[in-house]
Amino acid sequence: MTAPLDSDEARIEFAKRAIDLFNRRDADGMRILAGDDFEYDSTRSLGPNRGVYQGPDGFFEFIRDQWEMFDPMELEVHEYIPRGNHVVVPSTIRGTGPQGVPVGAQSTHLYTFEDGRLVRITMFQEREEALAAAS
Repeated sequence: MTAPLDSDEARIEFAKRAIDLFNRRDADGMRILAGDDFEYDSTRSLGPNRGVYQGPDGFFEFIRDQWEMFDPMELEVHEYIPRGNHVVVPSTIRGTGPQGVPVGAQSTHLYTFEDGRLVRITMFQEREEALAAAS
């Protein structure tokens, strides 16, 4: 695990590190960032793979599907917004789908920290929704 995430700066740096690992497709590096009770909530997704993924294994099932479907794939962050025990991350994901078709989508991820560690990432379609959830 990592050092306690008890400041805005530490939580933002954590989110940056996680996104960098995602963009580099470093599954091993990402795995150590979350505990067994971590969940990724993509129930608001407009695409396939909508659902709640429990624990690192569930999350990596989701990630592997994304990496297999889109190659290359990169998450471009627009800003990091600290909100208490949360970091709101508006971004654009870009990739290349089957037959070389370029794809892209905007969303906002809400990173939630409890007891100094990451416990959840929730995907929202709109920045304002994520900001409201972080209030």
